[in-house]
Amino acid sequence: MARKRTIFSAALCGCALAAPSKVPSLLADRRLTAALALRGGSAAPSPAPPCLAALWDFDGTLCQSEDVHRKSFSAVLGVELSEQHWTDACIGRAPRDIMEAHLPAGRLKPGETIDDLLRRRAELFEEHIAAGRLEATPGAVALVRELRAAGLRCAVVSSGSRGYIEKALAALGLVDAFDFIIAGDDPDCAQHKPQPWPYLEAARRLGLQPAQCVAFEDSLSGIRSAQGAGLRVVGVRCAANGGCEVAPAEAATLAASPLAAGAPLLPLLALVDDFARLDRVLLGLPAAAPAAAAA
Repeated sequence: MARKRTIFSAALCGCALAAPSKVPSLLADRRLTAALALRGGSAAPSPAPPCLAALWDFDGTLCQSEDVHRKSFSAVLGVELSEQHWTDACIGRAPRDIMEAHLPAGRLKPGETIDDLLRRRAELFEEHIAAGRLEATPGAVALVRELRAAGLRCAVVSSGSRGYIEKALAALGLVDAFDFIIAGDDPDCAQHKPQPWPYLEAARRLGLQPAQCVAFEDSLSGIRSAQGAGLRVVGVRCAANGGCEVAPAEAATLAASPLAAGAPLLPLLALVDDFARLDRVLLGLPAAAPAAAAA
């Protein structure tokens, strides 16, 4: 993998600093602690079940669309949302939540509603798609096709709006690659990320246990949602998740217990900026898969 797997610091592992002669033993303790942390702290690690499905976040994961969203919200709200503010306060949130949290007093005209602003905001994003400027995350399209060819099922699990997601998948040539979409504006969307419901619902629709699915996410709220449902997570590197730990090799194939509410995030399976560099073995695929070899 492109990014060397990291091991928890002594403080995170609860290990005291050791004399040089005890370093090998300390490293072993750290690896065991990290392995147990990945699966929720049980003293009896068990292997993860085979990966049968890949659940994809859309914005920032399948596509690098966050800056387009930031600009479209800024245009509709009439307020400039800085890149840092977008990273800290908006990534991973549902469009309605973002709109309501940033709506200036007096912005709505007589007879105008939040829904009107959301439609205009979606239109701006769809114009970006129609102009052919949609940017897929490097290696994402190839990985989706590779997963489908290997027999894994795929679904989109997003806080975004169904309309633009469907248009984006069509532009990417991936309409038939996904079994279904769970979108933040679906009438039956009971909860949004960071609640685990979206991923639990996706696993339910697939007829699988959450542990049989791997999530692909970028935002902290999305990672928390997936881990709260009991999924292992591959992260797409961004400013928001730079502090996330990556599981050591000893822990990558162990089952994970659902993340408790309010608990620190568990280590990720991987953190990549190009899916061509993702170790396919983590997903149960051959190490020399075509997309990986192309890297």
